[in-house]
Amino acid sequence: MQILEKDVHRGGFGRIDKVMRSDGSVAAMKTFDPTPGRFPAAEIEKLRKRFCREVRIQRSLDSEVFLPVYEHDLNGDHPWFVMPWADKNYLDQIREDKKSGKISSTALADILNGLDALHLLGYVHRDLKPQNVLFHEGHWKLSDFGLTLPPEGSTTKLTSVDSAWGTQEYAAPEQRKNFGTVTAAADIYAFGCLLHDIAGKPGRLPFQRQTCPGPLAPVIEKCTETSPGKRFKSIAGLRSVLLGILAQPLNLQPSLEMEGWTKELAGAADWDVQKLEEFARFVGDQGESTDGRVITMWPIFHSFNEDLCKAFCLLDYDLWLSVGIVYCDWVGRGGFDFAYCDVLAVRMEAIFDGARTIDLKAAALIALARMASGHNRWFAMRRLMGLCGPLLDDQVAARVAIEIQAEEIEVDFRRCANVISKSVQDFHPRIADILIEKVIEVGAKSSAI
Repeated sequence: MQILEKDVHRGGFGRIDKVMRSDGSVAAMKTFDPTPGRFPAAEIEKLRKRFCREVRIQRSLDSEVFLPVYEHDLNGDHPWFVMPWADKNYLDQIREDKKSGKISSTALADILNGLDALHLLGYVHRDLKPQNVLFHEGHWKLSDFGLTLPPEGSTTKLTSVDSAWGTQEYAAPEQRKNFGTVTAAADIYAFGCLLHDIAGKPGRLPFQRQTCPGPLAPVIEKCTETSPGKRFKSIAGLRSVLLGILAQPLNLQPSLEMEGWTKELAGAADWDVQKLEEFARFVGDQGESTDGRVITMWPIFHSFNEDLCKAFCLLDYDLWLSVGIVYCDWVGRGGFDFAYCDVLAVRMEAIFDGARTIDLKAAALIALARMASGHNRWFAMRRLMGLCGPLLDDQVAARVAIEIQAEEIEVDFRRCANVISKSVQDFHPRIADILIEKVIEVGAKSSAI
């Protein structure tokens, strides 16, 4: 490797050099190199172990949401690793958002997807800040895992009070009190501070509940509650609320009846079967017309979440089935904000998992494929591939295969596989056979011409 620029950035115990790899690509080389005289010998060894731990964690994570590690050497007193050279970090995006007056929901969705993936593995980042979110291959990805907590139950402890406990401007109140035991709620607090950077007034007191003018105020306030138990319970819940706000159509003019049902949905947990029947009839009537359906049905369907779908399913499955089919069709045929597709992908997955009948399971999968392909969202594509793999129920797969032919949406399924570097053979055999058959059929027609 050739060093192009030395000491591009230096922290307390490491430096980053800009280098050129043997293949000619430009990359960033991070080397453990403590500032002389800053740390005692015992602390330096602890920091070296933490640095090596960061590398091992980062290289094992999904490179689609986390910055990959190209190569590394963890032996010796100055271990190092090489990762992609990022032309910008999230501070640049914040400046762009403020200048344009438009918030990039896609960037926020990428950050949330990274946090969600990290939390699902049982890890907590503990140092989420704009400088640790880097732009690579068209996506914003998390980096710098030196303060990442191990999965629950692990006894690994490499961080001391003297070495670091995060960045004050983004750290949750509990981090300065008991840094070693913080939960995923600390990352949610830090994310709220990122939102405050975009929508809030300049400057903020650390460790406080933050707010801002405008529609993001409730989200920022919920994220930055000083008590961890009062924050969003998960990234999924936060994602649903935030991206729903950012995706709301500007020309929304719901009818009085639509507004009435939207308000009624707030108390849906207390509905009886008769109420659900009235609602199902209303949704069915609206579903008869496709003109402007995304905007028309937005107030109702935007209010849906996983808990509401589950409640309707338990109250009366047949009524929920009629609503769920219309909802899936709305998702599959609608034009949405790209980032909001991530919310809908999670919802389609939940509907699929909770469905008791083949028709609703198939409807959820068809909607997911259409939406993922139409909006080019790899997050949704990966979920489709996961649900439609070889383990998919044979009868559901057969129904999906029939719908693929009937609706002529082979291209959507093929595109979902291709974009995330999968093969149509990774689908359930019944689905794969249809996709391959159509390719052969198209090829035969072309040859005949």
